[in-house]
Amino acid sequence: MAELEELRQTLEKQKNELEQEKQRLELIQMQSSDLELQQQLDDQIVDLNVGGVVFTTKLETLQKFEGSMLSSMFSGSHLLARDRHGRIFIDRNPKIFELLLDYMRTGNLPLSFHSPADEKAFQIELDYFALSPQTVHFNSVWNSQLKSNGLKISEDGKTVEVVGDDGDHTIIIGDNKITHGTITISVKVSIPRPNRYSFGVLPDIPTHFNKGFGYKNGLLGWGLHDHQSNLGIYCQTQQVAQSSLGYTTNDVITMIVDVDRGNLTFKVNGIRCAELLSCEMIKLGVYIGATLFNHGATWKIVS
Repeated sequence: MAELEELRQTLEKQKNELEQEKQRLELIQMQSSDLELQQQLDDQIVDLNVGGVVFTTKLETLQKFEGSMLSSMFSGSHLLARDRHGRIFIDRNPKIFELLLDYMRTGNLPLSFHSPADEKAFQIELDYFALSPQTVHFNSVWNSQLKSNGLKISEDGKTVEVVGDDGDHTIIIGDNKITHGTITISVKVSIPRPNRYSFGVLPDIPTHFNKGFGYKNGLLGWGLHDHQSNLGIYCQTQQVAQSSLGYTTNDVITMIVDVDRGNLTFKVNGIRCAELLSCEMIKLGVYIGATLFNHGATWKIVS
């Protein structure tokens, strides 16, 4: 009996030792999995030293714009320069790179800059990193077929004039619907007095051109309205984005349409003043157009 009891105790001891070893191995396995998961998470976070300033972002942000320099740099196929702390070093202006990084995160271009020099520097960096929206060819002339009968177009197609009575006169610019990429167009306006003028985009070709769009119930479209007392981008009577500027005679209005992102941006005399972002209907494609009102008003396409 004593021998059996001794054997039982030996077996019990071995069982306990095996259970402890099992628990130890399971703990090691769990710790290893945690380390692997942490390593995977760490690999998605990137520290950048840009001109001496440290930025931290996600790898997916840097790879977001396919075909860009940053996407290529972080594809895993390039040997990248690093500082003494192991951070990837990029020898560019950190002040402007901060704006670029926000653009990559959100897909939205800055609405304003501290100075014209900063805006120019931002555009230079956009081009350097190949992050500029894709510009597509656009025939920037007033369409002689898609317009109100109260409008007259110059021989070169660049100037339109209201020759009819005061009233809404809508016209399309170009020959086709913009379905992808980015176009930029500028017009210089001559307006007898502030009224129901609008410059913007429409989802479809109007069936009637003696109706306006932007700031009134008429045609569906998004336009920058000219009135100083009602500044903004309007879709019919609804203001969808605020503007810091209106426009009047001799002002130059620049419109940037980014169909891929659904963005509509306006500048007056080179100053960015209004932006509509991520409009799903604009992503479906738009026509460029304008509504003029007063007899004698002329708008000239300058670029």
